[in-house]
This record gives sequence, C-alpha cells and structure tokens, in this order.
Amino acid sequence: MLSSFATIKSVMTNLHDGLGEVLLSLLKNTDTRESVLEYLAEVIKKNSARAHIQVDPLACASSGMFVNLSAVMIRLCDPFLDANLTKRNKIDPRYVFSNTRLDLRELTALHASSEEVGAWIGKENLDSNGENRILQSQDASNSGNKASVLPVSRMGNPMSSCDGKPKYTFISECFFMTARVLNLGLLKAFSDYKHVAQDLSRSEDTLSQLKSMREQAPSSQLDLDIARLEKEIELHSQEKMCYEAQLFRDATLLRRALDFYRLMVVWLVDLVGGFKMPLPSSCPMIFACMPEHFVEDSMELLILASRIPRALDGFLLDDFMNFIIMFMASPEFIRNPYLRAKMVEVLNCWMPNRSGSSSTATLFEGHQLSLEYLVQNLLKLYVDIEFTGSHTQFYDKFNIRHNIAELLEYLWQVPSHRNAWRQIAKEEEKGVYLNYLNFLINDSIYLLDESLNKILELKEMEAEMSNSAEWGRRTAQERQERTRQFHSQENIIRIDMKLAMEDVGMLAFTSEEITAPFLLPEMVERVANMLNYFLLQLAGPQRKSLSLKDPEKYEFRPKELLKQIVRIYIHLARGDRENIFPAAISRDGRSYNEQLFTAAADILRRIGEDGRVIHEFVKLGEKAKAAASEAMDAEAALGEIPDEFLDPIQYTLMKDPVILPSSRIIIDRPVIQRHLLSDSSDPFNRSHLTQDMLIPNGELKARIEEFVRSQGLKWHDDHASK
Repeated sequence: MLSSFATIKSVMTNLHDGLGEVLLSLLKNTDTRESVLEYLAEVIKKNSARAHIQVDPLACASSGMFVNLSAVMIRLCDPFLDANLTKRNKIDPRYVFSNTRLDLRELTALHASSEEVGAWIGKENLDSNGENRILQSQDASNSGNKASVLPVSRMGNPMSSCDGKPKYTFISECFFMTARVLNLGLLKAFSDYKHVAQDLSRSEDTLSQLKSMREQAPSSQLDLDIARLEKEIELHSQEKMCYEAQLFRDATLLRRALDFYRLMVVWLVDLVGGFKMPLPSSCPMIFACMPEHFVEDSMELLILASRIPRALDGFLLDDFMNFIIMFMASPEFIRNPYLRAKMVEVLNCWMPNRSGSSSTATLFEGHQLSLEYLVQNLLKLYVDIEFTGSHTQFYDKFNIRHNIAELLEYLWQVPSHRNAWRQIAKEEEKGVYLNYLNFLINDSIYLLDESLNKILELKEMEAEMSNSAEWGRRTAQERQERTRQFHSQENIIRIDMKLAMEDVGMLAFTSEEITAPFLLPEMVERVANMLNYFLLQLAGPQRKSLSLKDPEKYEFRPKELLKQIVRIYIHLARGDRENIFPAAISRDGRSYNEQLFTAAADILRRIGEDGRVIHEFVKLGEKAKAAASEAMDAEAALGEIPDEFLDPIQYTLMKDPVILPSSRIIIDRPVIQRHLLSDSSDPFNRSHLTQDMLIPNGELKARIEEFVRSQGLKWHDDHASK
C-alpha cells in the first residue's frame, strides 16, 4: 500500500512540475501571456458551479483536473510566498471590483451584502474624480499601522491597456486566480473527501444496526439491505483511498497551500490596519467586501492539515493565530457566525493534547494576543452563537459550544489564561460574562433534562424487546422500526449526556474561584433552581429508574455528576458573603425538599466523597431549611399583599420595582433582568428592551418598604401579646 502511494505521489509531482514549467514559459512570453490569462479566467468562470455541494460532472471539469490546476497555480505563486511576504503590497484589492477577467463581486462577502457591495462601488468609489477613492476607507485604518504596507489608495491607478480596460500586475492576477482555483479545486476536493468519509461512517453505522436488527428479527429484506450496504462500503472505501493518495501524501502541495493562505490572512489583515488589537471602530468597506471563501478556505485547510500527522511540523502558525483571535468574536467584520465558529475548530485542533505536538502549546501559552484576548473572545462567541439566523441554530449552537468548552477547559489549566478569566468575570460581571453564564445554565438544564427523559424512554424500549413473547408477536417491519428508534435514542443520549456533563463540569471548576456572578440578584435563583432540579433527579425517589446496564456506553456517570453538582453548591456557599444562597435554594417551589440534602449526603458517603465536602453540604442544607422557616414566618407576617406590590410574572413581593418603557408594566428588577439575559424584548409586547431602558419606580418602592415595615411591626406586636 505504501509503495503504491509513493508511486502515485512521484507521478503526480512530475506531472505538476511539467505542467508548471509549460505554463510559466507561456506566461513569460509576451505574445502568449494575455491569451493564457484569458484561458485561465475562462476555465474558472466555466467551472464556477464546482463551488456547489452537488456538482454536475457533465457541466464541470473533474476534481482531478482542478486539483492538478491548483498544484500548478500554487507553483506560479512561489516568487511572492517568501518568509516575510515582502511583495504582498503589490496585490491590488481593486482587482476584486474592477478587473475584467473574473467577476468576484457576486461572491458572498465577509460582511457586506451584494447590494451593499454594488452600492459602495457605484456611489462612492468609481466616480469620475478618480478610481483611487475605492479604498479611501482603508487609509484611516492604515494610518497607525507600523507594518511596511503601502496604503492601497496610494498604489496608483492600474495601468490601462490599449482598449482602456484596467491592467493589473501579474502578482495580482496570479493571487486572485489562484484563490479561485484553490476554492474550486483543492479545497473542493477536501470537502468532497469529508463527505465521502462521512458517508462511509454512516454506512458502517447503519450496517451495524441492520446486523443487530437481523439478530432480533431475521428477514430476506434485511439480508438484501446488508449485502447492498457492504458493496456501498467497499466503494466508499476505495474512493476515500483515492482522495488520500492524491491529497494527503503530497506534503509539498499542502505546505505550498499553507504558505499561500498565510499570505492571504496577512494581506487581509493589512486591509484593516495590520495585526493589532482592538480592531478599528468600524469595518473598512474594502475588507467587508472581500469574498468570504478567502477566509473559509484558509480555515478549512488548517483544520485538514492539523489532522494529518506531522503536516504542520516546522510551520509558523503565528499569523493564523493572530487572524483568528482578531476576528473570531468580531461579527462587525465577519458576519457569518459559522465561519467564526470554524476558527474555534482550528484552535481545537491545535490544543497540545490533540495536536500531538508540544509546539502548538506556545500558540496558547506564549502568544501575546492569545494571552490578552483569547478567553474574552471565546466567551463572547459562546454568547453570540445563540442566534445564528439559521433554521438549525438551536442544534448548531451545542456543537459549536462544545468546541468552545473544550478550549476553555484547557485554558483554565493555564495560569495566565485563568487570571485573564478572573479579570473578565470581574469587569464584565453584568456584561458578557453574565450572558455566558446564563446560556451555560440554559444548555445544562436542557441537555440533562433531555438525556434523562430519553433514558426513561430507552428503558421502556429495552423492556419491550426483552419480552420475547410480546416481541415475537410484532411484525418484522414493526420490530425493525422499533430497533431503529432504539439505536437513534442511544445516539441522542450519548451526545446530549456528554455535552451536559461537559457544561456541568465547567460550572464546577469555574465556580470554585469565581462566585460573584452566580450570586447576583438576577442569577442566584436560576442557579439554585438548576442545582435543586439536578439534585432531585440524582438523589430523589426516581433516581433508581435511571439505572442502566452500561451507563458508560451513554456517557452517563451519575456518581460523578452528583459530585459535581454538590461541589457547585459548596463553592457558591463559600463565596456567599451575604448569606443569600440558602434562601434562594429554599424558595424553589418545584424541586427543593430538605430531605434531598440528607439523601444526597448518604449517597456521597457510599461513593466515597471527601468527608469535609459532605459536612459543608449538610451544613448548607441546614441553612436552607432555616431560611425556608424564616420565609414562612415572613410570609405570615406580611399577610395579604396588595396586588400592586406583586410582580406580574412571579407573583412575589417586589423589592425593586421598575417600569418597562413601552408597555408601562411595573415589574421587579431582578425578574426582568433575568428575562433580558436570554431575550432582549419586553415580555408583554415584544418591543426592544435593554437593562439601561428600565425606569426605576422609587415611589412604589418606598410604599412597599413601608408596607413590609408596618406589617412586620404589627406581626411582632400580635405575637408579643400572646
């Protein structure tokens, strides 16, 4: 096998070298250069449909042809891919908007819509007073840039050919044509390879399920389906090996492609003023209008190269790291949230425990921008990804946040990043950090609740299938369908439970050192309710119904989960200087039960938890019990509360009433603040609402305080006279 791969690599290298020499000779000849460039442009235009997921093989050139063309075009770029990228100022961004060979303006842009691109070019930049205004917006960004980058508006006009059309340098022509060829060729082949690998994996999973179903209910149809799948798997395997032979065995091709995209990201950063943070206050239109695939292809190549052993050895990744940190959490510059999420995927591949190389550790632990901005930007992206605009955004966010969570867990172990994390939690206590915490809690509740409910459903299915008499009376089709549902439930539980355990783990390790945001008025009851609910599931009467024969198979580790939940309780109790946490625990009318703390403590003793932890947990339970008793006395003292003093959502006595500016409804501040963490609208009429728009109602607050004081005195006098 290895000798076959080596032979293929040798043949392809000779082919690419030969084609490159022929093309270079034609380009050096002034008589043929223009015709060759026109030919290349025509090839790109005729095959633009290769960018689609499904490609018509009769209408477009083959992947092999475009991969070969990719290899040849990259060779043409060698002269300006030097280590310092000294010729990048010769790449003219105006080529994207005013060249006559390739129409790049219709491609999806980094931030601007197609209408905005057209309007900007038409109204602002192509006026009769000079083409140089096309990049006027960039000069302000470049004015403070120390890099030796020539501002684009001082490059001078492109030369004009005899027919009056703008004529660009060969470097510009070669750069943009290569970017398009790589997008339609090498990167498209990588994408196709991923789809083949996914199809192969799905087919193998389906084959395993069908064989399991055949054991439960043999049938001739199942035999046919299994035979068909085995042939499909053989074909997928052959196709996968063909891709691997051409794409992954040519280290030189990958290295040249990485060099090209390093130039790409450095050149793009020059358009916003160079590698420095913070970014400009507004996105220069020249950057906003650049094709999105320039960045997407860079990230896709990095992901793929990172998964090939030793492919990145010796390659300097600092420029890519700078680019990712700068734009990962900047929707004002890169609109597509999935593209920014792809940057996190790159970073995940570079984590030392995953890359297999200690050299990538310096990108996280010794890189200046990383130390200053990485944690902050990851937390911001964690929040931003809640709303992607896609119809699948609810499910997409879990996968993206999983990647972010893995990175954050690693960074928490790095002292400098942990210090930065603490500082962010302090400075952004009521900003991005509180939003991050809110969504982390939302996800934890949803994922664990879904997992536990699915476990109950799975156990019902297991009971059905184990009842051989009843199972045998079902038709073969019913048994097959039920078996499919069973395997589907298994996969859902495994994924959801893994994500839930990850989220709870993050709450546990961060709460040990950062407690203040958890104990804010708008957050403390949500946290207490979540913990009480989890405790009820893991230590309450129904916990035995969640027992599984093989819980590890489903990533379900109830003992570990209970320990994590209890440690969060304890961490928050330790940081509770005002003793508000026990009261919040006891106010939970849905899940709180004083006996749960005793039951959980008994389980903790049986599973060998630290005695000091158990003691602190029991003590917290006693405080919650005392707080519940005090709350009952206080409620009795208040008697009947006037309706105007009650919060319209919680129906509890308001402490800090505020007026909503649009609906004019009066509501308790912590209640509306809690709502605004997930939804920036008035809950009564859906109009836009933010915390700074809330109007304090001082007069009502004073009346409530007077009511509480007078009722307390009255209750005290009544009890003193008895």
